[in-house]
Amino acid sequence: MDPVQDLGSVAGLINDAFADEIDERGRAALREMRWMARLTPLVWWWSQADPTFRDVFGGFVWEEMVRRGRGGRTSRRIVGNASLNRAPGSRQRWIICNVVVDPDHRGQGIGRQLVEASLEEAWQLGAKGVLLQVYHENKVALQLYQSMGFRESTGETDLRLEKVRSVAFLDAAGYHFRRWKAADGQAAYELARSVIPQALQWMRPLRPEEYRWDWLIRAVHWLSALFAGRRVYRLVALNGERLVALMTVTAMFRRGEHQLALLVHPNHSGQVEAALISRALHMLAALHFRPVTITVNKDDEACLRVLKDYGFRQVRTLLTMEQEPG
Repeated sequence: MDPVQDLGSVAGLINDAFADEIDERGRAALREMRWMARLTPLVWWWSQADPTFRDVFGGFVWEEMVRRGRGGRTSRRIVGNASLNRAPGSRQRWIICNVVVDPDHRGQGIGRQLVEASLEEAWQLGAKGVLLQVYHENKVALQLYQSMGFRESTGETDLRLEKVRSVAFLDAAGYHFRRWKAADGQAAYELARSVIPQALQWMRPLRPEEYRWDWLIRAVHWLSALFAGRRVYRLVALNGERLVALMTVTAMFRRGEHQLALLVHPNHSGQVEAALISRALHMLAALHFRPVTITVNKDDEACLRVLKDYGFRQVRTLLTMEQEPG
């Protein structure tokens, strides 16, 4: 891929193929690609000046000759793409993403050849592993990656509750619950590091400032939430003096869906989920009616069971797969 020439076409190809399933993070990435495509001189300068440029804008495209207009003039058109980026959380691992083929050109092995080219490039760059993500429901892509030697590393399941109803608080013997305090930041950060699978941390590194909030970070978050029409609440579960679980509730007041995020230490799995989820739903039931979404580890049976008891339904599961050299 030549970012100077191809970013706009690649962004359009990705948008057309994944319009129905792309999330907010994906839409933000597409907006960034389109913005970069309009700044061709800047992209060219960046590619020449920064030796790490290819860590961000690598990969391969598939071009086909197409006829345009009545005169039958031919030109090249990008009909396939596979991006190859260095993992932000590991210099030794690379990520294959944005694997897409134009619908009229599928079934010809283009996707496989693009992924094979990306793998070969990654090994030549000294990769100790290559990651990619695929929805479990996308059986064609999943079978392709499995046939190429990728193995499941972890998975995240999205769930959705269409209507919040008022529920009673549940308690958990041996635990007490309270609002998060700034002093909990380090413990919450260590909890996240122990709970979130390593493969996901390679792809989306944890940032200490997401948990260790000083007064300036709190002010920035408050202003951001105010303009976005949302408010973030955090609840913690304590076993004695030890923080063992964190529930984050993002309440939306203008648009969008309420969001939950839950971290529970493995040693306390199955003990605190119902208490924390009941408190979160009780809080949201008093606010504007909106659906509620949450993403949890696909193998977290305790959490999935509680969510389904409260009426959440499974939407889809995103698998993270990895291949190691030879």
